[in-house]
Order: sequence, then structure tokens, then C-alpha cells
Amino acid sequence: MRTETRRDNLGSSITPKLIFTLCCFLLASIVPVSAQDQLQIDRQMNEALESIIANPLPGISVAVANRDGLVWSGSAGFSNLEDRQAISQNHLFGIGDLSNQFVGVVILQLAAEGFVDLNDTPLSILGDPVANIENADKATLYQLLNHTSGIFSWDKDDIWARHGRGVQMNPKYHWAKDEVLKYITRDSHAATGIAGEGYAYSKSNYTILGLIVEKLTGGLLEDEVRERILVPLNLTNTHYDSYEVPPYNNLVGSYHLATDQFISKVGINAKFEFGEDRLINTSGASLSSEGLAGAIISTPRDLALFAIALKSGKLVDINSLKAIEQNAAHSEILGFTSDIQWLEEEGLVITSFVNMGTVNSGENEINDYLNSYFEKILIPIAKKYAK
Repeated sequence: MRTETRRDNLGSSITPKLIFTLCCFLLASIVPVSAQDQLQIDRQMNEALESIIANPLPGISVAVANRDGLVWSGSAGFSNLEDRQAISQNHLFGIGDLSNQFVGVVILQLAAEGFVDLNDTPLSILGDPVANIENADKATLYQLLNHTSGIFSWDKDDIWARHGRGVQMNPKYHWAKDEVLKYITRDSHAATGIAGEGYAYSKSNYTILGLIVEKLTGGLLEDEVRERILVPLNLTNTHYDSYEVPPYNNLVGSYHLATDQFISKVGINAKFEFGEDRLINTSGASLSSEGLAGAIISTPRDLALFAIALKSGKLVDINSLKAIEQNAAHSEILGFTSDIQWLEEEGLVITSFVNMGTVNSGENEINDYLNSYFEKILIPIAKKYAK
């Protein structure tokens, strides 16, 4: 009887108030552990950035986001090597081929709105500006989106490389939006294959798609990107270099590796300073030579939030994303290297920008490192934010 009485008394003593107090105690004991884990991962990310710039690289800026927003962002190193100016998370980087994602979204939105049929060809819409480009009369817009058009990529032209990145470049010259297309006319380059029969990444595809946006809307591509993507997502640090004027001068300093191969194939522009470690200072050079396919400047935070919104179906129907899944996740242009990775299982996206370029520099240790650090060092740590 005593045992039963004690059980009854114990049962009667567990009041709703006591249950609430116990729950609060348990939650209080759990939250600090989670917060401690977050701090530990943050510390690992910061240490990773310091190890990356020790290679040496000028500077790096990184962001991680999930569907709730920004998870972490950080930076290390220098924007300006000459004055040792520290890099910040607000510095703008050239994102190169990652610009394609923005162009692709606008085209997919226009198609969903009935302004264009993705089975149309560039020639049927643009006419003369692409009439002398092989496959422009055969490839569909969908094939341009997924890089199966077979249209030659203008950055593979040696003359463009000298004009757009090297010895014959005017760093302050603003290229016309269709200017890069003159390097891929059929008298200089044949198509890389039959339209629709094979994948071949081509910057020309998205240059042409950008021009199609302007033809269809009667406006400017940069305005369409802003009104359809940047403003709705409140991304205030993303702009088309040369075609827009950022509200503040916060473009990061940039540097490029001038190997013997780069010098012989591309050449060093006389207006670029040649410094230590074979780096040329390309800071402030117009990115308009990369055209509509590569002239966007942004921060890792803006790009990460854009990418999460894209994968969440906030910009286009998720089923239509397969059209742009073949876009670049790694980009190299003059003075910049950029990476983005969707971690599908973890529900995360990570972006990383370095203010150093190695494109056209051939095989070398720094180029190999810039092609591998993201996957080998940053992604394994970033995945921990999902645990």
C-alpha cells in the first residue's frame, strides 16, 4: 500500500507547471550545445579561409545559405596587395560564367509568360546579328540553355583572348553587348557539332540569349535581371559591370597569374602592373569583354541567396531548371575565380570567390589548387551546417 500511495503522490505532483518547467530546462540544455556546434563550424570555416590564402592567394570571400537564409559568411586576405587592404564580405567580385544562371532565369520566365518559344532559333529572333554564326539557324533556345547548340564559344578564339584579356586589351573600354560575336563567324570558326547531339559548353550561348532577352522585351538585360530577380530577392550587391554603375565603389582588387603560356598566347597589357609571384594587377579592368555571359559582379552572399531561391522554386518552376543545370559551377576569368555548389542532400548552397585568375595560364600548381580547394577544403566543412 505504501508503494501505491507513493506512486499516487508522485503522479499528483507532476503538474502542468512542472512539466512546462522541465521542458524549458531541457530546451535550455539543448540550445547551448547546438550553438556551440555552430561556433565550432564557424571557427573551422575561418581557419580554412586562412589556410587557403596561405598558398598564397590574394583574398577569398565565402558564403553558405539554406532555405531560411544566410547561414555563414566570411572572408580572408587582401583586396589590394600593394596597400595590404583587407578584403571584406561586401567587396564585389567578377563571377564570370556564373552570370549564366541569371540570364537563364530571365529566358525561362519569358518562356513561361508566353513571350518566346524555347523551340525557336536565334536566327528567327535576332536575324542579321547572328546570321553568319554556324548553327544559329538550327539550334533551339533550349539547346542554347543546356549547351547542346554546337555554337563555337568566343573565348576559345585566340584573337579575342588578346583583345579581351591580354596585350591588345583596353582595360577601360566598354564592349558592345554583341561585340564578342564577331569572333565566331562561320568564316573563322565552324560549329563544334550538330545542334542537339552533344554537350559543349559555350559562352556564346548565353551572350546570344542575353541579346534575345533585349530583343523580346525592348529593354536592357540588366534591367530585366534587376526587376525580375534582384529586387524581388532584395539582392543589393549584384550588378552588370560596365552596363550599370554600382551605388558605391566596392569592386575588389584583382590579380592574374602570368605564366609563360599566358604571356605567349594572351600577352600582358602595358597598363597592367607586373608584380611579385608573376601576378599582374588587373584591378578595375572592365569585365564587359566577358559580355552578357560573364560581366556580372556580386558578393558570395548575394549569389548564395539567389541560388537558394532558384532551387526553392521562387524564380521559375522547379521542373524547368533542368534546362540550365549544365551551367558552370566553376568559373575563371581575368583576375577572378568563382565557385558555387548546391548540396542537395543537406539543403545548402556554398559560394566562394577568389580575386585571382589563372585562365589561359596552362597547367600549374596554382591553377590546380584553384580548381580543387573548393571541393576538398570548403565543402566538407560546409556540410556540417546541416547536421
